[in-house]
Amino acid sequence: MMYIETDDIRQISVIAKNEIRKSLRGRKFLAYAVIIAMIFLLITFLPLALMDDPWNSMTSFLVAHFSFATILVILAATIFASSTYVSEFEERTALILFTRPVKRTTIYLGKFMGCFIMEAVVFIGYYVAVCSASLFLNDSPSAGQYLASLGGILLCLLAASALAAVFSVIMRKAGMAAIMTFVTMLILLSIVSGAISIATHEMPWYMLDQAMNVAFVFIPDVAKNLGLGDFDQMKGILTLAVWGAASMFMSWLLFTRKEMQS
Repeated sequence: MMYIETDDIRQISVIAKNEIRKSLRGRKFLAYAVIIAMIFLLITFLPLALMDDPWNSMTSFLVAHFSFATILVILAATIFASSTYVSEFEERTALILFTRPVKRTTIYLGKFMGCFIMEAVVFIGYYVAVCSASLFLNDSPSAGQYLASLGGILLCLLAASALAAVFSVIMRKAGMAAIMTFVTMLILLSIVSGAISIATHEMPWYMLDQAMNVAFVFIPDVAKNLGLGDFDQMKGILTLAVWGAASMFMSWLLFTRKEMQS
């Protein structure tokens, strides 16, 4: 069973810090931060160089940025979460961790927490940059709307990372886990959602790729522009929570039972 004691909390924080240091040493954080910065700069300033008045409204500016948000979530899960657990077995560092008096549940939670913190820091930075730039435009959304949207994108990030963790535990190689994570979230889920939509003539709100739209519906003008005016926020939030919880439980269960391969 997954149960946490007082000393486990300290161990989880130590493992999370080590995971953060590991990502920084491996330059994953820097690579992802550079990608995010390049996307922000290109979306914001390239149209200014090519057109007279590309950002004539706040909505067009935010839609341009938010249209890439889902891909950035998938990319984050691919770069960070997909290699979180498989690397321990591939590099055989799990041999060291598993021989210490630390529960596998503690290791699992610590590594997931460290991974999610790294992802969240970059996304918060991206949101701060987008919000700051939008202040120079007319009719900028309220701080509450921005915070709600950020909360939605972090929930998307949590659910995506949890699903990536499943592949990280199942696969034997980090490269294969990353490929499976990226292909599943970007292509396979969309194909399934499309097939269900054609068959039922309704968008399957219970699919992960559809639920990720919840991050955009807290700003009404953006939601309307993206065709999400009728999107049910509560269904989206609950769907992300269920996908995240189910994926975390599955990856935890597999991780606690996985053995080292010779």
